[in-house]
Amino acid sequence: MQECPEIFGISILLLISAFVLSNGLTFVLIKLSRMKKIYDYPNGRKIHSSPTPFLGGAAIFATFWIVFSMIGVYCREAMFGGESFFLAFLLSSSVIFISGLIDDFIDLRFYIKLLAQIAAALILIAFDFHIINLYIPFWRSFELGWEAYPLTVIWVVLLTNGINLIDGMDGLASLIGITICIGLLIISSFLNIVLIVVIAVILAGCLIGFLLYNKPPAKIYMGDSGALFIGYVFAVAAIVCPIKSFTAVSMFVPLVAVGLPLLEIVTTIIRRIWSGKKIYQPDTRHIFHYLMNFGYSEKNILLILGTISLAFNAFIPALFIFDRRQVFSIFVLFLMSLFIIFFILKLVKGAERT
Repeated sequence: MQECPEIFGISILLLISAFVLSNGLTFVLIKLSRMKKIYDYPNGRKIHSSPTPFLGGAAIFATFWIVFSMIGVYCREAMFGGESFFLAFLLSSSVIFISGLIDDFIDLRFYIKLLAQIAAALILIAFDFHIINLYIPFWRSFELGWEAYPLTVIWVVLLTNGINLIDGMDGLASLIGITICIGLLIISSFLNIVLIVVIAVILAGCLIGFLLYNKPPAKIYMGDSGALFIGYVFAVAAIVCPIKSFTAVSMFVPLVAVGLPLLEIVTTIIRRIWSGKKIYQPDTRHIFHYLMNFGYSEKNILLILGTISLAFNAFIPALFIFDRRQVFSIFVLFLMSLFIIFFILKLVKGAERT
């Protein structure tokens, strides 16, 4: 393998390669699904009105690993941690993808999907990839001991499900995923972390290629296999991001990039507990459902939530440029405002359509 200081220069090539391959595979899967009549059928919890193919996650997963494997052969730095990281990442993400794909076909029980996600986290830990430090804003960072392992498992489970929670409307998960990739690119540019550049660029290309068929009205969905895989990639990226730089900022900014999915997770869990429901029980009370109930079109909802996700990413360069305490203070106010708005909307009676 070669070292690759010019990796930033070939990012466009990676983006284009992932875009073209993802777009082509998605097209093939649409045709195959129609031939074999593999559809996601409408029901009371889903907003689409006609049967739609749902194998888009396979195109995203396959494209990501084909392109990532190719750049790994060319560039040792892109395979941060060497072959051990590649193997850990491939095995664990395959567990996530396969469990999601099975769920798309036969609706797995919640605890089975949870066990698969825990297994994926344990694979990372077995290869010695886990959260190392915990940073508490306005205070300091802590180097973790044994607590790192359960915290890594919790982090993986939360982030893996983050994209899946917002994947209920045409194009939404794809668009939010792209904005998070932008945030990861900003992080990796400031910290010069080649691995994150590679992951973010390739995944962005996959999602842009897929989004052309997934935008309203969607011709295909990514399914749980795609949404869980995307969330898992972000979880892994946030875990390995701080390893090269132990500054407080490097440990905190991955959380900012995935801010919108995390906000959706937190408000959903609190709202379900508040309502006396199981936290894993699906419903139609996510933020995009409420915006629909207020009369917003799907395109306007994409614009609103996409803008909010980009706003999270705007805090990343600010953390490196301006006084951190001031930026953290503004960020906390921004987060609290969104939390209050989301939580109030989620408690509005009569919004649930089930």
